[in-house]
Amino acid sequence: MGSIALMGAAVGAIAALLLGRIPSTAKFERPLQLASIAGVAVAIAHAVWLLAVEDTIYELVVDHTRPGLNIVRRVMGLWGGSAGSLLFFTFIIGGVLLAAPVVPRLRAAPSVVLAGLATTSAFAANPFEKIDNPAIAGSGLSPILEHWAMIIHPPLLYLGLALALVPSLVEPKHRRTAAMPAIAVLTVALALGGAWAYVELGWGGWYAWDPVENAALIPWLLLVASIHVGPDHVVARWLSALVWPTVFCGTAMTRTSLRTSVHSFANSEELGWFLWPLAAVVSIGALGHAAVSHRASAKTSRTPRRVLPPLILISYSAVVVALGTFRPFVPGDATDGVFYSRFLFPAAVAGLIGLGVAPRLTPSAKRVAGDGSTGRLIGEALIGGLAGIVLSAVLGTTDWWQLTLAASLGIGLATTIGGGKQPVSRALAHIGMILVLAGSLGGTASESQTFPLEQGQSIDVSGHTITNQGIEFVDGPAPVITATVDVDGHTLQPALTIYPERALRLPEVATKRWIHKDVQLIIRNADDDGSVVLTANVEPLTQMVWIGSMLIGIGALAARQRRPSRVASSAELSAAR
Repeated sequence: MGSIALMGAAVGAIAALLLGRIPSTAKFERPLQLASIAGVAVAIAHAVWLLAVEDTIYELVVDHTRPGLNIVRRVMGLWGGSAGSLLFFTFIIGGVLLAAPVVPRLRAAPSVVLAGLATTSAFAANPFEKIDNPAIAGSGLSPILEHWAMIIHPPLLYLGLALALVPSLVEPKHRRTAAMPAIAVLTVALALGGAWAYVELGWGGWYAWDPVENAALIPWLLLVASIHVGPDHVVARWLSALVWPTVFCGTAMTRTSLRTSVHSFANSEELGWFLWPLAAVVSIGALGHAAVSHRASAKTSRTPRRVLPPLILISYSAVVVALGTFRPFVPGDATDGVFYSRFLFPAAVAGLIGLGVAPRLTPSAKRVAGDGSTGRLIGEALIGGLAGIVLSAVLGTTDWWQLTLAASLGIGLATTIGGGKQPVSRALAHIGMILVLAGSLGGTASESQTFPLEQGQSIDVSGHTITNQGIEFVDGPAPVITATVDVDGHTLQPALTIYPERALRLPEVATKRWIHKDVQLIIRNADDDGSVVLTANVEPLTQMVWIGSMLIGIGALAARQRRPSRVASSAELSAAR
């Protein structure tokens, strides 16, 4: 049933695309689109049912579920591999595009996307392939995916990417309003993925510049840049259009083994024969429409000087991430985190300051303040910068670049909070962005050390005393080694679970959190005599990432509920020139 429904969805979407171009049959386009997404929904329901009842004649079930998993984690097998996740991605993308208020001249866009993705899923990644003989039991969802964040992270990420496509399809006056939900959902999705990576993979960080992560970060950056100009501005039009090639080229790249990824669905070269042509078609269509709209526009708005700094910084960041992510087109090894840190650090420091200072320098802000706001702004910046430096020195971070980071953070927070007349949604989003930037830059100061530690022995790591108090070994199908470790008087219990059938050793990270830093402990190995090999990661400012992401999401949603601010309006853009 699932295969038939999926193939029917592909045929229905192709028929909708063809008939929609013929005036006498155009009335059938919408019903066929709806029938197509209904077919994908039926295929999804069938796949979920097979996972729920553990029908082990299907590869999807054998590869991604096992006895002992609860119903929720069995259903998670849908996005645990290549075929199921592509089917789910097709449903989310198609459903959002069909529900969006697409302008009439772009009504074919949902059909193109549905036809391409449904065809790819039906012929290159069919989740309903059967094995010759039913298995006794499935090998199971990878244990690394059984974290709570994985229950909602993939669906939210797919939803965010789908919503990111909408601003370029709606009327220009609704473009900024349409961008806000996408920004909010992508922010939460990226934060949840970071939380998973931070505690589950033992990377020693919450962001590893994995190509799948970057494929979501680039559209997020483009949308954030687009909302800083008027919704009918030519820059917003082009930035919204660029989201399409980044989403679909990112999808093709991360699902075709072009880049190494920790994500389990990035492993099918056959998909490239379908996804790359689809990416080319939608990219040409989106950019071509932006070019045609630009030429047809009665007026070409000039970008006001006051929005140039955020536009340049955010767009520059998007370009850097894109260059690092799509580097496989250039011979050589994959780009690592050093590339991003080197080129993004100056932009991030400038962003910390600019997020607080720039909104205070707008004509409307000066008119509202009306009391020598420039002098007040300078005073707030000096106080905030000095407070940041003093606090950094008290906490023991005295390197010049760390003091620069602390000063920039202080300036950004002080000037943002001091601008009390700005919209609350913008203030929340800017404070959140400041915190995320600070947490990101703080991660560049992280320290990692791996060392053996006998029972009762202590070691000093970055000023923290770590003592091995012993280990506990629990036998079973998946043996677990748990260490009891004292960190500055606080007891942590990192664990190491061994899955012999998968040849997998999965560390469960234990973390001691302070407001200004985290200390992570990860077991690498252990012996019967109570000795253990540990990795200790000292992560500055990580808590700011989670708090900041929450504030950005709240701010974006709050902005979605109110009328567009004067900062984004065409009238003020004209007045600011």
